[in-house]
Amino acid sequence: MSMTTIRVFRPRPRWLRALFEDPLSGIGVVGCGLILLVVLTGPLLAPYDPIDQDMLARFAPPSVAHLLGTDELGRDVLSRLLYATRASVGISLLSILFGLVIGSLLGLIAGYCGGWIDAILSESANLLLAFPTIVLGIIILVALGGGMGNVVIALAGSFIPRFVRLVRAECMTTKQKVFVEAARATGAGHLRIMRHCILPNVGGTAVVSAALWTATALRAEATLSFLGLGVQLPYPSWGNMISDSMTYIFDSPSLILWPCLAITISVIVFNLMGDALRDRLDPHFTER
Repeated sequence: MSMTTIRVFRPRPRWLRALFEDPLSGIGVVGCGLILLVVLTGPLLAPYDPIDQDMLARFAPPSVAHLLGTDELGRDVLSRLLYATRASVGISLLSILFGLVIGSLLGLIAGYCGGWIDAILSESANLLLAFPTIVLGIIILVALGGGMGNVVIALAGSFIPRFVRLVRAECMTTKQKVFVEAARATGAGHLRIMRHCILPNVGGTAVVSAALWTATALRAEATLSFLGLGVQLPYPSWGNMISDSMTYIFDSPSLILWPCLAITISVIVFNLMGDALRDRLDPHFTER
């Protein structure tokens, strides 16, 4: 007598099913994971020191010794690209993180308190938003000077007003909801209402926007480094690798190709990641 095997169906979590049903979201999540892995382990994977020069190996083509070739000073392009990934992506993520935390806090205070506090914070944000991200970043870097730390401060200062306006608008809508009025009627204090009632309802939108604006931060960091205001040579970033190779664009176009390709792929991946987070964190997300 044969025995029949009974398989118990275990439904996937909603977010996991959405990930499998949307290949683009999967590409975004996996791509971001790989980029973060390179950021964390890039120096361990690099076969050479990114600033070591070998003038006898200038413009060497791709080979077993140098998988992506060498540049005008004989430096290994792969090693510089891996180190540049840590610099460029790390700066972008830190600037977005600081912008998210500080901007969300200020936007929450402005939207909840209203009155003169809201007027000061919102008008200050509007004033800063009048400047494009790159222009505001240049102004801050001219005042502070170049360097990785100052680039993080400059980019964070460019994104803080965006988060202030976004979270303020969401907060002003959420604080009119019935559950907030109910919490206020039960005697809950302002900090408790902001922390437990409003912040969870506006945090998802802020996180999704942060993922999408990371792509903007990547482009801004590359532009600032290209102009010589970001990471300073000889330490590599995607922007200064492009700037350093402009002279040799016709003799060795691959020197520009690799950092440009890295920027393009990263921007696409972070945009896809933002779409995936929107599907996951959207309060109106429903089962298909």
